[in-house]
Amino acid sequence: MSAPHYPEPTWMRVSGRKTPIYTRPLLGSEVFDDRTSVLLDGMTDACVGFTFRSLYAADEVKRRARNAFGRLRFACPIIAANMVGDVSGPIPRSWVYAPVQSLSELTHWMNNAFCTIQRGDDLDINAFVEDISQRRLPYELQNASPLWFRCYLLLGDRNRYGLYFHGPHAIMDGGPTLNAFALMFQWMSSDTTEPAEDLPWGTEWHNLPLGPVGATGGPREDWDIAGVELLKQLSDSEVAHTIPLTSRPSWISQSAVGKTCRLERVFDPSLTRRLVDKSRIVCCTISHLFEAAHCMVLLARSQLPPSTWNAYHFSANSSAASLIPHLRLPYDTKTHFISSRTHLPVQVPMAEISSIVSPRRQLLRIAQALEQRGARFAMHPCMPHVQGARAYQPDALSERPDFVTSVNNVGPIERRLSLLWKGEHDAHPVIELESVLFSVRLTSLAPIIHLWTMKDSLHVQIQANDAWPEADLQDLLDDICCRACLILEDFSQNPPGSHPSDTSLNERSRL
Repeated sequence: MSAPHYPEPTWMRVSGRKTPIYTRPLLGSEVFDDRTSVLLDGMTDACVGFTFRSLYAADEVKRRARNAFGRLRFACPIIAANMVGDVSGPIPRSWVYAPVQSLSELTHWMNNAFCTIQRGDDLDINAFVEDISQRRLPYELQNASPLWFRCYLLLGDRNRYGLYFHGPHAIMDGGPTLNAFALMFQWMSSDTTEPAEDLPWGTEWHNLPLGPVGATGGPREDWDIAGVELLKQLSDSEVAHTIPLTSRPSWISQSAVGKTCRLERVFDPSLTRRLVDKSRIVCCTISHLFEAAHCMVLLARSQLPPSTWNAYHFSANSSAASLIPHLRLPYDTKTHFISSRTHLPVQVPMAEISSIVSPRRQLLRIAQALEQRGARFAMHPCMPHVQGARAYQPDALSERPDFVTSVNNVGPIERRLSLLWKGEHDAHPVIELESVLFSVRLTSLAPIIHLWTMKDSLHVQIQANDAWPEADLQDLLDDICCRACLILEDFSQNPPGSHPSDTSLNERSRL
């Protein structure tokens, strides 16, 4: 296998035009996210955002949010780019960006891309997101290019608001999206934020994101040996015999394509701390713990006898590694708003646990195996480039990509952005974030699980296509959480015969 991703394509000006237009092909995980969306009717198009309180009146919140979004276009101009190309062909599509040529052009884009919605006493976020998830990107507008990214400001009563992005996963990875919100709230809370109209428009194209190779320090000298071997392992892992999820509905209603059902379980701070501490003691992470629990649920519900387990592997989504920690100066991680991750061949053969009888020992063995395999690949010097290379392999862009249930750990929200925002001269916060929501459009029957911590509480959210009966989805969520809590069974404070997963859990539904 050669290295067709070296040298990596970069932004080029389209020739033969009076006004500048810049383009580059989609690269790395951008390609695979776009392919999934194109071939599965908008699958994984994302809606992410926060509810918050503010000391500002509604008109002032609107003014500040609109100005911040204008500044976001300057810092992260990819949000105003178009995607073009043959959606059914073997060649990745391309980004096309036209720099702003006049303030009237900027205003026209802002009027389309920034929307304010009056929601009244109850913001009713669930109804809003349910409606958004059924909208297929891009937005087709009169007298304007297709719109792939939109910001919604929801206005409630008693100083409650919501701020949400709706866009393709090819842009909206978890970490980069939260970084973009951090910029938004920073600009909204500051009294010295420069008006977006005063920025040097026409030069913002310099802020368009590089691909995964350029952003992480350039080509790796040992790619021809070490990189090619890693790429081969990734290709081989994609054909492994994975455990099927048998407990799922057999149909999808065509009357509400993309509509989702979301349920969430919130672990209180005390139980969250115990789970985190115990995971560290046994040398695994919360991600690996819940992926191991998910694996056990798959095995239990598949009704596969242990004698046949040796034929199967469990593929973990912890193999999806963010590239943000690998970005190199002078690249600004806060404005790298683009899909930025790579996938590693992290798999656990079920032969390793088929002889283990104890459910707790099964959980620990799977979690520790995921940790060990993931750590080995995470240190690989070619790791940040393997997904970029994979996009160029002949079999990479399949006619219909498989989509399986995954566990996605966003991590501590406060690590990405503060929950309290004060201006330069404010004694008290002028913006306080209350809750976060992660939603994706689902046209497959495979559920998606998100984990995050916020205000010291672990949140476990499962979302699935509306075809799932709510009771069945709740049962799946409960089963995964209960199995994850098996890690606590040797804690002395658990009375004999009790199930720690059944106590101290505050659950609520988000439909």
